Amino acid sequence: MIEEYLNKVIEGDCLEVLKGFPDKSFDLLLTDPPYAIELNGGGSIKKKIDYRRGSLLGIGSNPSFTLIPFLEVVRPKLKRFHAYIWMSKDTLPETLNWILKNKFMWNILVWSKTNPVPAYNNTYLSDIEYCVFIREKGGCHWTKDLGYETYKKVMVDSVQSIPGHPTPKPMWMMEKLIKVSSKPGDIILEPYTGSGTTCIAAKNLGRNFVGIEINPEYVELARARLRQDILL
Repeated sequence: MIEEYLNKVIEGDCLEVLKGFPDKSFDLLLTDPPYAIELNGGGSIKKKIDYRRGSLLGIGSNPSFTLIPFLEVVRPKLKRFHAYIWMSKDTLPETLNWILKNKFMWNILVWSKTNPVPAYNNTYLSDIEYCVFIREKGGCHWTKDLGYETYKKVMVDSVQSIPGHPTPKPMWMMEKLIKVSSKPGDIILEPYTGSGTTCIAAKNLGRNFVGIEINPEYVELARARLRQDILL
């Protein structure tokens, strides 16, 4: 079944769509789910929730996104649990508890933003975004000899927007993670596709991908970007 969906973006609720895939279908999960982050000076804003508000069918329409139900659904669909998951600081405790409960290996990478929102309210800048790396012991691919810089856990870049999407991850970051944790021909899963950056990074590197996105406007944006001859 999975062959018919390779290198495509599927429109739908990922928690429902994933149920239709056989277990052990994917080599690597690389995803940027909706979550809450704190922006200094403006209180709490909900990243990516506006365009999904009212249509988070699998997670619920509550902006307080909960990661654990998603992890339990996606876990059997991976050949081994092998994942990079972008998240907010507030999501870290429940995620780390889940990792320790399952005795997985883990690490934390960060995106250090060079142009964060200015700080107010006697607090630090919102200049860090977290990416938790999780893998089972044994059987998960790790690419060696990519160069010293590739294995640094702090990734530095500015926040940039693209037409149609205000918060895409930098392409080179997604490509770096894919290079380290997969090989050509592997299947990358991105169940919160957004503008399609992860899928494009996979295509650029000769990996297969399956994207899932609940918002039809973002489905079309991702598909349009994937049709470009030069993928940026």
